Amino acid sequence: MRIPAAVVLAFAAATVLPLASAAPARASVGQASGSLVDVAVEVDGATTPLYPARDGSGRFYFEARAGGAYAVRVANRSPERLGVVVAVDGLNAISGERETGPASSSPPGRMYVIDPWDEVAVRGWRTSLADVRRFTFVDERLSYAARTGRANGRMGWIEAWVYRESPSAHVARPWPRPWERGSAPEEQAEEARRRAEGSSSEAPASDAAPPPAAAPEGRAADGALQKSQDASRAGGAYPGTGWGRRTEDPAMVVDFHPQLRPAECLTLRYEYAPALRALGLLSPPPWEGDRLRQRDRGEGFARAPGW
Repeated sequence: MRIPAAVVLAFAAATVLPLASAAPARASVGQASGSLVDVAVEVDGATTPLYPARDGSGRFYFEARAGGAYAVRVANRSPERLGVVVAVDGLNAISGERETGPASSSPPGRMYVIDPWDEVAVRGWRTSLADVRRFTFVDERLSYAARTGRANGRMGWIEAWVYRESPSAHVARPWPRPWERGSAPEEQAEEARRRAEGSSSEAPASDAAPPPAAAPEGRAADGALQKSQDASRAGGAYPGTGWGRRTEDPAMVVDFHPQLRPAECLTLRYEYAPALRALGLLSPPPWEGDRLRQRDRGEGFARAPGW
C-alpha cells in the first residue's frame, strides 16, 4: 500500500533569426509567485530570469545552459506548513516515478514539507535521506527520464504542486520522528543510516548512472524521443535534466497528511536560448542585431577613407 510520505530538508554556433521572430523580448521576473509559494531557479548558483509565457497560460520559461547544474527553490509565503510535490520532466524529484498530476484521483506522490515562512532548495534527484544527484542540463536523449525508460510528454517541464495539510491531521511534534526527544546521538545516527539505506533501494544506486532503457514506454515517451531526434537532424536540440554528480543534501521523514487536491500549481519550462528567441521571450545577442535591415540600409560595410 502506498503511504503518502513527506520529506523535509535540513537543509557557439550563431543563429540567424527571421525578421518576424525579432519581437521585443518579454520582461523577466526573478520568481514565479503563487498565493502560497514562490518558485525560483538557480543555475550554477545564480538566480536565473524567468519569462512569463505570452499565451496567458501562467507558465514561466527560463534558459537551459548545456552542462549547467540547477536547483529549484520553493519558498513558503504562508503561516501554515505546506507539502510540495516537485516534478522534473514529469518525474517526482524524490521517488523518480512518473507523476500523473493534480487531475489524477490517486494520492499525491512523495513531497517536500516546508515550514511557515521557510524555503527549500531542491537540488537534484533524491537517492537517499543523505544525498541527491544534481539536476544537470543535458540533451533530452541523455536525460534521466529517457535513460530510465520514463520519457513522457512533459519533458522540459518543472512543476510544483502545493498541498495544504489535512485539517484532521495530527500536528507534528517540535522534534519530528524518527529522532525522538531524549534519544542518544548514536541512536539517531544509526536510525538515519538505516533509513538512508532503505530509501536508496527505491532509487538508482548513488554510485552509478541510471541504466539505459531498452525501449521507451508508451506513446508519450516515443513522441518525446522522436521530437529530440528530429531536432538533432534539423541542427537543433532539446534540453532535458540529467543525472548529475552526487551532492550531500540531508533530509528527514516527517508526518504530513496532505489534502487530496493541490491548492495551487506552478509550471516552469526550460529551453535553449534559440528556442526562447523564437518564442519572443529572449532578445537576440547584440552582435546579431537586425542584420538584414542593416544590409538594406547599406550599413555595416566599408566606408571611404576620411583623408
